[in-house]
Amino acid sequence: MSKWLTVSVSIISAAAVGYFNFFYQPQRDLNSVQLPLQQDCRVNEQACQVQLTPEQTITLSITPFNAKPMTPLSVNLNGTKIDNASVTINGVNMTMPGFPTTLDAVDKNTYQAETALAICILGEMLWQADLTVTVAGQPYLVPFQFTTTTH
Repeated sequence: MSKWLTVSVSIISAAAVGYFNFFYQPQRDLNSVQLPLQQDCRVNEQACQVQLTPEQTITLSITPFNAKPMTPLSVNLNGTKIDNASVTINGVNMTMPGFPTTLDAVDKNTYQAETALAICILGEMLWQADLTVTVAGQPYLVPFQFTTTTH
């Protein structure tokens, strides 16, 4: 019985992911400023600081540091004049689109969300965390990449 249940759940999951990949197209704000990929910092190993404008800096981290797939994660954002923020974590070396997760205000300058990485069958997985943050009315898209291992 459990074998058929596992097969059924697997088929339904694959169909749901296929449906999502086919029909879901994230909406991009045409007025958003897209920053280059943040290659100097791994958000799953340390807090990463990004200069949005000469006057505006944000800091993003994903904790616990060096987390594995299917581990609960906390996405932490600090900065001033933040109107709203969300993050989408996508698999890169294995196409695995993530769902946008809204970051909630903890206090005036701190935002946080809980999420998790998808299950991964690869020993090493490359992820991209796309942070969408609106600061003083201006939306920004800030991409970060990081790697996880299942060992």
